[in-house]
Amino acid sequence: MTTYGLFINTGERLAPTHADVFDFALEQVRQAEVLGFHDIWVTEHHFIPFGINSSALALAGFLLGRTERLRVGTAVTLAPQYHPLQLAEQAAILDQLSGGRFDFGIGRGGYRLDFRAFGVEEARWDEEIETTARLCWDAWDKPAVTGLGGRFGFPPVELRPRPRTAGGPPLVLGTSTPATLALAAARGAPLLHYFATPAEARAKVEAAYAERLPPGVEPPAHVHTAVLHIADDEAAGREQLRQALHASFVDGDHEAVPQASGRHKGPDGKPADRGVLAAGVAERAIAGPPARIAEQIAAFRAATGAQRLVFYMEAIGERQATLESIARFAAEVTPLLAAQAAPAKEPA
Repeated sequence: MTTYGLFINTGERLAPTHADVFDFALEQVRQAEVLGFHDIWVTEHHFIPFGINSSALALAGFLLGRTERLRVGTAVTLAPQYHPLQLAEQAAILDQLSGGRFDFGIGRGGYRLDFRAFGVEEARWDEEIETTARLCWDAWDKPAVTGLGGRFGFPPVELRPRPRTAGGPPLVLGTSTPATLALAAARGAPLLHYFATPAEARAKVEAAYAERLPPGVEPPAHVHTAVLHIADDEAAGREQLRQALHASFVDGDHEAVPQASGRHKGPDGKPADRGVLAAGVAERAIAGPPARIAEQIAAFRAATGAQRLVFYMEAIGERQATLESIARFAAEVTPLLAAQAAPAKEPA
């Protein structure tokens, strides 16, 4: 079964004040709960206007407390900025308090300022997210966990509270590096795809993941984030998206650690400036009137095999346009998607 969720980035440009940005995030979540969406994913950024939520875990906990049915995930918690054991504890308590509705997404990030401000060695980027994943799984699986040595050596400790979910909350990994893909596949942990990644690149990563799965093990439902905007005039909607994305990406144009530099590439394979990146993401976005949206989702699923889609609707940069897309998706697009999925009737 294919599921549909919302991706919430809490960009500073979305509202006049920071309070308004978070009120808008809660408004989207309330609407999603009523309209039958499956999950919500929240981001984490530090010191930049691109996203003003400084703790994905804190916002996820708040939203879990304000909802009853929705799953809530982090996309992503920036693992290098925390002690892995602390993350294992915090994820376990969110799993407990939410009744098992929490998905723990982790990634590396890469802004140099984060490492410098928090006093974290940039070499930590290279060790992640394997270090955090291994320690979380050990802490959730075993009666006692011992440090991994090096910077994370510590005596045996017992995690309290234990997770409510057997084996711990689902750990979702935002990665495409071979070593981490191998670790994820060995555990059967799903991947989380960045919304700006082209479909063909996602398919390539998932093929590499599948090659590393143990024999006979089926791949999990990976999480695909994607920009979506419902607009009756598709061309005008894409142009509005391009402008909003460009402004947003400029807000996120900060120096990266060397290992993370050059990750955004243009059609020529070279690092893309923010204008080129915004144009490419807008061109690949799922955009247009409802029938076109359903067609594009079908094409995206055919290209990637996606079963779990999470839509970045606030990428349009406007509150009312975002809320209209959420409402119209539920009312006008989901029936079309259900019709696509329905088995064909036998001729009378």
